[in-house]
Amino acid sequence: MPYDVTPRPGSLADTRDAGPQPYHRLLRNQVTESWTVLVGAFAVLAGWMCASLIILSIQQSIRKDPAGTVSWLGLLATNLSLIVLIPLCMLVATKLNKQTPGLLSSVEGRLRWQPLAWFALAAVVLELVALAAVEFGGVEVLNSGHSGVAKDAVGVIAVTLLTSSLQAAGEEYFFRGYLMQTVGALTRNPWVSVLVTAVIFTMAHGIWPWQSPALFLDRFAFGVVAGLLVVRTGGLEASIAAHAANNVVTFIYAALTDSVGDSLGAKDAPWSLVVLDVAKFVAFGVVAVLLARRLKLQTTCDLPLVSPPAAPGTRLV
Repeated sequence: MPYDVTPRPGSLADTRDAGPQPYHRLLRNQVTESWTVLVGAFAVLAGWMCASLIILSIQQSIRKDPAGTVSWLGLLATNLSLIVLIPLCMLVATKLNKQTPGLLSSVEGRLRWQPLAWFALAAVVLELVALAAVEFGGVEVLNSGHSGVAKDAVGVIAVTLLTSSLQAAGEEYFFRGYLMQTVGALTRNPWVSVLVTAVIFTMAHGIWPWQSPALFLDRFAFGVVAGLLVVRTGGLEASIAAHAANNVVTFIYAALTDSVGDSLGAKDAPWSLVVLDVAKFVAFGVVAVLLARRLKLQTTCDLPLVSPPAAPGTRLV
């Protein structure tokens, strides 16, 4: 549907942006001012840092994990500190940027649960295939010096099953959601949004190419595939599914091999594992695109990009 692209002073509106918009361009409209998208990204980051400090301080006051190890409580605190990114991103997008609620989830203004379920099934199957390759194909892993089950394996697995999917979603709402739309508000080329957010995502994990080229490539490759899937499917469902499946399988495996600390704080990775990971990401990307076509997912937005003004006397929840 055509949009009112009459620019207001300082807004990002452009007459060339009339018509349905792709996901990465949903913060470019006639209401959102250019300065708010950058300020919004820093606002989300500041809110996350404050929330993380509180959550991790509480965890440290209860139990401080020995260096190089992560208990179920430490994993829970880490996951909770990243889950807060979901409400923070939505709050900033709707209140500061005046974006229509739900447009961080997909171009349809909501999280599309059926496609999410299909993407999750495909992602889990590929994760299990990769795990089989690790176990029976001689692929070197991060925890090659460990053996046995972690003492708190039951707790770690419970925390993983209950919170790791939401933790993955939190990262996706920030990196492939708000940040991708922030970059997309400044440039039409989706590749710029994909590559910039992939680099920031990799750096946010404390990985630098001169420190560990292999692990940098691993994280960067995931960021690129996840970003492209957001553009090609019109929402975060595929990237959330891939990220969640990877984290859930990784930490269950880590609990069973007493290597949770190694998995969470990895600073390097063997090339054989990285090659397997990249192949898995690419395979999921292909499957997800085919699923999106079969499900006929909408990839451009036919909704108003900004929230309608509230009627007098009403409250916006």
